[in-house]
Amino acid sequence: MKPLNLRNELIEEIGLIPDTQLEKIYNIIYDFRLSFEKRQNILENTLKFAGSWNDLTDEEFNDLFYEISLRRQQAFTQRRNNPSIPD
Repeated sequence: MKPLNLRNELIEEIGLIPDTQLEKIYNIIYDFRLSFEKRQNILENTLKFAGSWNDLTDEEFNDLFYEISLRRQQAFTQRRNNPSIPD
């Protein structure tokens, strides 16, 4: 269904909802819109870093990759050795 048709269908459906329930519908739509905008902002902020490693030399990239791998390995080892943290 085309967006304009869908929008009109939604408006018609909302027109059929009893006045006592309109606030609930408004809150649902409002929360949905805000969560969508929040997801979009997160995606845009994340994409700002896309390609940021292009300036690294191969040696710098390999050092970074090694450091990340080492830190992950240490974090998982600590987790396995801590009985208070469930696996």
